[in-house]
Amino acid sequence: MSISEIHALLALMDDPDETVYTHVRERLLSKGKEVLPFVESAESTQQEDGLIKGRLALLKEGLQQTDVKEALAAWMDLGGADLWQGVQLVHSALDPTWNVAESMERFEALRKEIWLEMNEEQTALEQVRILNHVFFSLRSMESARRLPHVPMEALPSGVLQQKKGNPIGLGVLYLAVARALDIPLRGVNLPNHFILAYCDVAHVNEPEVTKGQSGILFYINPYSQGSVIGVDEVSEFLVEVGEGESVQHWRPSHPMEIIQRLVRNVAFAARESSGEERSNRFLSLFEPLLSAFENSEQRSGDYPPIRE
Repeated sequence: MSISEIHALLALMDDPDETVYTHVRERLLSKGKEVLPFVESAESTQQEDGLIKGRLALLKEGLQQTDVKEALAAWMDLGGADLWQGVQLVHSALDPTWNVAESMERFEALRKEIWLEMNEEQTALEQVRILNHVFFSLRSMESARRLPHVPMEALPSGVLQQKKGNPIGLGVLYLAVARALDIPLRGVNLPNHFILAYCDVAHVNEPEVTKGQSGILFYINPYSQGSVIGVDEVSEFLVEVGEGESVQHWRPSHPMEIIQRLVRNVAFAARESSGEERSNRFLSLFEPLLSAFENSEQRSGDYPPIRE
């Protein structure tokens, strides 16, 4: 697309005919990031016209999110095993101005702080105590309990910055750090809650395993200061929320399933804080991931293996 054609299309962004506007927007979006500098220039020259300013802002957001779509496809093609990369994709989709490099530096600093306290002789419970000590004593991370929900408390990268999160935000951050340290924690997607399982990885991957909790040494609830919980407590929780016990409720989830749940949780928080339209735009970016796992709750044995 030539520069003159880009300018001609941008000049039509204030057309009162919605059909014309939609066609122009789709043409510009189809050209991707090469159009972005021209949109930013046009946006900076606008003064009082609220209609065109709003349309240019939406167009700019759509162009910025081209990177997210491409990165999501690449992440899924590689099996979605890198949990923290998935987290950064979700945050970038919600806020295209999010500083990913700075967030990665924070994550690495937290990982290193915990790594310095670790050694090969520690038991599973000792490792969890160190994680809890750094998270909740040294870093003073807290459970967020306010309403309405806000996206930064659902986003693990937001929790890392603000030190406060809901169950999925705090839990996924805890899990991502543990995975980066080769601690065999896995996420468990309980109904209305998210907890972690410390696994005997070799046993969980045995093909003869039939019970969902087989191979799990114990559970951890990061939303409750990293408290260690047993099978009976998880079972009681499932009864309280009116869910029957099944392999789906007990088994560790693949990172792609966890990011899928994170996407829905962030979308819910965005709906409460910013409205339906923004939430729907955010969800549409992750349609390939959401549709790939849309029937995962019905599945018991055909999910990706725990060991990547």
